[in-house]
Amino acid sequence: MLRLDINLLFTALNILIWFILIRKFLFGPINNLINKREEAIADQYAKARQLQAEAEEERDRCALLEAEIEAKRAKTAADSKEAARAEYDRIVTEAEEKAEQLLAKTRKDLELEKLRIIGKAEKEIRSIIMDAAVNAMPSSASDSALYDQFLTKAGGENGD
Repeated sequence: MLRLDINLLFTALNILIWFILIRKFLFGPINNLINKREEAIADQYAKARQLQAEAEEERDRCALLEAEIEAKRAKTAADSKEAARAEYDRIVTEAEEKAEQLLAKTRKDLELEKLRIIGKAEKEIRSIIMDAAVNAMPSSASDSALYDQFLTKAGGENGD
């Protein structure tokens, strides 16, 4: 059975004093240390969230810069293709003009050469006719002999 006496009161008072002392001197500093640690951890979480937000902003900014660079690259490539196409067209047009000029010059040169050859042939034919006429005058050869002689000088053969 439980006896109520002064020892029980002293024991209860002793436990209460020990509880207050332990709470004040042992749990107080430990609770303060735990609170400081919790604050430090909360600060680190806040800094981490802030750094994460900054990293996301930087990532978004980099994505925008990458998109701008890609657009500039595509524009530069399109401009380069357009410039190359224009240069190609200019070179082709220039080559066609030169070819036409060369063809016209060649045709002109051929026409002049043709006229020169015809003039030379006419001159030779006149010379042959003149020689034939001169040869026919002093000699009394027949028309057949003159004709054969004409053909021989003109380059033909007798009996063609």
